[in-house]
Amino acid sequence: MASSSMITFAVAFCLVAASAVAVPPATLQETCKSAGEQEALCVEILSLNPAAQQTPVDTPALAHAAVMAAGANATGTADELGRIYDAVETKTKSPDLQRCIEDCNERYQSAAQFLSQASSKLDAGSFDEASVLISGAQSVVKLCQRTCQSVPQGELTVCSKNVDRLCTIAAAITGLLKNQ
Repeated sequence: MASSSMITFAVAFCLVAASAVAVPPATLQETCKSAGEQEALCVEILSLNPAAQQTPVDTPALAHAAVMAAGANATGTADELGRIYDAVETKTKSPDLQRCIEDCNERYQSAAQFLSQASSKLDAGSFDEASVLISGAQSVVKLCQRTCQSVPQGELTVCSKNVDRLCTIAAAITGLLKNQ
């Protein structure tokens, strides 16, 4: 028969092991807290998603929705940059602005591709790979912002920080999945 100290140790070990398992957030607000400064935007963009209406929330579905929102924004930005670049009046602008538009168009297309791949990885349950792809998308967007630092403010407002902010949200929620 097992000694009582052995049973006590086994019970204590099980309790510690159970407490180490991450508990998924129960509400959208709790989920969005992981996005830090982007918490309000997170709640705003995900509040109408059916996954947010469940208790507990469907964290994988919310991560997917955040990735899709970032991807749609990246695609829309790339499309707008393509239209701007093709416009006749752009050809008369400064070389810095032309380079900025061309470079950022390519970078936002890349970001959209990374986010599409991240979406597929989330669907497959490959949360680590999805995180890497989301980080890649965010990195190329930040490179665009750096490329355009020499362009006067206001000349190119299409390259807003929305994709970067949405990637932050997607990365934060995906990070919750990695810890579950």
